[in-house]
Amino acid sequence: MSTEAVQFPRIVRFLETLDAGEGATCPHCGATGRYILRFMTEDGRELGAMRGCAKLFPVSRIAVEELRLRTKLADYEKQGWSLNKRDSEALDAIDGFYAGMIGERAALAIVDRAKRANTMRYRGRR
Repeated sequence: MSTEAVQFPRIVRFLETLDAGEGATCPHCGATGRYILRFMTEDGRELGAMRGCAKLFPVSRIAVEELRLRTKLADYEKQGWSLNKRDSEALDAIDGFYAGMIGERAALAIVDRAKRANTMRYRGRR
């Protein structure tokens, strides 16, 4: 029996979150669940896994931020709301990075500014 740790490829982009319905099977491990994340890894493969298994993979920071913002956008749309201007700009910057129009460092700088501005905005509402 091997004691070598399994090394998973790094996730560089989350492509979508699928509601596969109750009793769906995780494409990674076969466990049952409901929500499946589809993602792209640094070696160019598109894979899928339920959230618990996706946590086993290392993830690029820009992919984490995109997933956070897209999840927020989907939640807001269910309420009939839209993202605020700063979050929209951050998501546009991330899209620009993936389209090759802006560097990762520049895109993450815009994301960080939006997060700081949102924190300051909500901190003042106490």
